[in-house]
Amino acid sequence: MPHGQRFFKFKNAERLKTMPKVSICIPTYNRKKYLKETLDSVFAQTYKDYEIVIVDDGSTDGTEEIIKKCGKTIRYYWQKNAGEAVTRNKLIELAQCQFIAFIDSDDLLIPDAIERMMKIMEAESGNVFVYGSYIRIDANGKNIGRCKKKVYSGYVTTHLFQEIFVHPNGSIFPKKALQELGGFDTSLKSCPDYDMELRASLKYRFIALSEPTFKRRRHASNLSSYTMANRIIELDVLEQFYYQKGGKDVIPPKIAMRRLSEEMYRVGKCALREGKIDEAKKYFNLSLCRYPNIKSAFGWVKAAFVNRFRKRSISSK
Repeated sequence: MPHGQRFFKFKNAERLKTMPKVSICIPTYNRKKYLKETLDSVFAQTYKDYEIVIVDDGSTDGTEEIIKKCGKTIRYYWQKNAGEAVTRNKLIELAQCQFIAFIDSDDLLIPDAIERMMKIMEAESGNVFVYGSYIRIDANGKNIGRCKKKVYSGYVTTHLFQEIFVHPNGSIFPKKALQELGGFDTSLKSCPDYDMELRASLKYRFIALSEPTFKRRRHASNLSSYTMANRIIELDVLEQFYYQKGGKDVIPPKIAMRRLSEEMYRVGKCALREGKIDEAKKYFNLSLCRYPNIKSAFGWVKAAFVNRFRKRSISSK
């Protein structure tokens, strides 16, 4: 794979005669194994007025060859590995249509997903965010369960602050809105989608579909457990949104403090699992200060006990 950035249309592809309404945007990185199935789920959409844009974040597994074999009009851009937020922002930049629908290169769109979402989008004059839940599938595409989180419509800021139930996949966003929001925060190594959706919820209504819009694949390379570092990033996203980006004007203080307390507990729990005892005690204590709760109290006691046991073990040697 040559270095640098490339962008082209495949010469053997049927060219678009008129500008469609939806850009189906696919970020990918070494997902050759699953990408064809993802593309097939796009080709199978009952709604046909779309273009496909792929940004390849530095794949080295032959991803480009899979795309060439499709024989369809696909706009493809290759870049050096830069991360999720940069890749999604490039997709927004390259998308030519009024609306953007994301789907990850290992997930699948349900056949009528775009049609159902566009009916709502058009009925709402294109000024809302439309989304749906998902069905879990395993590495082989077998259904293993449906996400049971409740979804909400309207101005969902308070609900979304409490729990993540909106995903960029299986959703449709007005391109203009994403641009006005400044896209995805490239300083975030994780959770840039959550940050963007929280910011969007202050300005736009979200409309939830009653039935799932995509299938979320779980496989070995995307099942990594939460780390303390990742949890701290999510906590930072929540704190910055609440204190600096307008969340405090909308979210009741009690609800906000409880959510922050829960996330601090999760950071402490990860720190304890990773053997970072002082950090664990720190975050359990912060959790208790934000919103007193039994879990953080027990976590602090456990961390203190482990710390004392370690000190005794060291002193006895």
